[in-house]
Amino acid sequence: MTELELAWTLSTPALLGIAAAAIAVLLLLIIKARVHAFIALVIVSVITALAAGIMPGDLIDVLYDGFGSTLASVALLVGLGAMLGRMLELSGGAEVLTDALIRLFGEKRAPFALGVTSLLFGFPIF
Repeated sequence: MTELELAWTLSTPALLGIAAAAIAVLLLLIIKARVHAFIALVIVSVITALAAGIMPGDLIDVLYDGFGSTLASVALLVGLGAMLGRMLELSGGAEVLTDALIRLFGEKRAPFALGVTSLLFGFPIF
């Protein structure tokens, strides 16, 4: 990545404030406004970049580099995780484990049982 010319320079607390506000706006867009997560992420990324002082002319390159490097590092992980999830769905393994944990913890603790199931199935991905 090349050196960027910033419109202004901000202090560390200001940048942390921008990051906190960006997370809050992202959650608001996804949870309250029901905006698709990817679209919300792009919107918040653009706003955050502009607030941090990145010049509008450099914005496309910054987004391209940022999303590209992130995608490159997690694409294989997401792909393999999706295949593992599909295999568990087709084999019925997820349903069997979920039913067993609901029997173990009881109907009243079904959300807890589902959480444990998710945790167990999430470990192989990471």
